[in-house]
Amino acid sequence: METDPETVFDMPSGASVVADYLSPRGTKLDLLGISVMAQPPGCVDVSMKGMAPVLNVQLPGARREELDTLTVNGGKATLSGLKGGNFNLFAPLDSLDLRCTNYDWECLLEVNEDQLPELVAEAFDGRTTFRDALSGGFDPMLGQLGLFVVEHLRSNQNNRLYIEGLSIAMIARALALTTDKAASVATTGTDPRIARAIDYIEAHLGEDLSIARIAQAAAMSPSWFQSAFRSVTGRPVFAYVRERRLERARILLADPRLPLSQIAFACGFSSHSHMSRLFRARFGASPREMR
Repeated sequence: METDPETVFDMPSGASVVADYLSPRGTKLDLLGISVMAQPPGCVDVSMKGMAPVLNVQLPGARREELDTLTVNGGKATLSGLKGGNFNLFAPLDSLDLRCTNYDWECLLEVNEDQLPELVAEAFDGRTTFRDALSGGFDPMLGQLGLFVVEHLRSNQNNRLYIEGLSIAMIARALALTTDKAASVATTGTDPRIARAIDYIEAHLGEDLSIARIAQAAAMSPSWFQSAFRSVTGRPVFAYVRERRLERARILLADPRLPLSQIAFACGFSSHSHMSRLFRARFGASPREMR
């Protein structure tokens, strides 16, 4: 099948997932059951059967979409496409046919329905429930979160914890706005759990850390853990981990026998250049200059 170069994504009739047909500006967060993408301008042509939940967010200042057709479960529906910051949440659907022209970048997330009750446990009573097959509205917070995701993906950066954190926050926010139960719980009294999470981070600092695994160590849902961690430590998970990696690397620099590349990988950086870039931003000098 040839894909129209002007088409954002072109899917065979009856497909059940979006992620397999998206542009390369995206990533799969397998442990969270989320696929997230920076969706470029172009024609959107989708025909799906038995689809997974999908959240689509317009960025602040985005131009209006031009909708040709939207058929949900065999009936006509409408999208909220008035200004940047609008969002649409497609529940698991029997069928969806959509064709529209997207004039600006948008943020799209697809979620594994089976993992939703664990991802944002506070939004459900043991099962996934959606108020409507298609919900939407205007929310500045979702628009801003989507903007951060798109900017990160378009710049070809690969901060997994950063993207995970933003994706979890977007899903939790959308569910709080469109389901019958809010997705937020109190973070008071979570200090012992966050302490366990910090111990886990320290023990696995040189590995490819995931919010899903850290939250599991704290016996919390990823959404609740993320809110509690920021409440207790005063910073998001990705920023805390980045600071700890930089501090550990700075200590290891004192040993002249260790190559800089070895220090970088031992502290969880993807490369020597990645570590150097963050070092200069944080300390005003490169690792080589500080040695």
